Amino acid sequence: MALTRELETKIVRLMFEQAEAAGWMYLPDRQRTEIYNRWVQNPEVGGRLQDFMTAEEARVWLKDGVMKEYARAIYGVGKYAPLVGNPAAGPRQLVQRALGPGWEVDPSTREIKPLRLLARKGEDTVHFTWGPARDLKHLIWAALTAEAAGDVTPWVLCLVGSFERPIPADERAMHLRLGERCGLQIVHVNGG
Repeated sequence: MALTRELETKIVRLMFEQAEAAGWMYLPDRQRTEIYNRWVQNPEVGGRLQDFMTAEEARVWLKDGVMKEYARAIYGVGKYAPLVGNPAAGPRQLVQRALGPGWEVDPSTREIKPLRLLARKGEDTVHFTWGPARDLKHLIWAALTAEAAGDVTPWVLCLVGSFERPIPADERAMHLRLGERCGLQIVHVNGG
């Protein structure tokens, strides 16, 4: 017997509601681990999944499947996007908040891992990538590997904080120093 789409949707919707309430995008790993443990123990999540898989397989499904998709889903990307109760600002809004008015996004260029697309203003074009501060290393890696492969289009790395948990000033300063060291533009947006 396989996990039905209906049951998957019910489980994912419950997880997303709880993740949003907990401020998932800005939680340290220790708190995320506690939530994973609660989900595996929860009769409506892990209990339902254990009809189809072991507890350890359920944990992997939750962590490496559903919650990897959560970061994309809150920005309207992926199969779970319709299950997000309170979506974040979309790429167009993020680009305009980060770079200013007049910038437009090209949705046909959107990629994931990390989320990115091309943004244009007049003759200027940039790769625009975004995520929480905890993902900075992934954003830098994407930019540097593209440049190493010969891509000459500049990159803008947008680190998103929340109004409740803005990125601290000392951390923002460190990000900017890293960006300068790597030759990358880093911007910060709260409330994304």
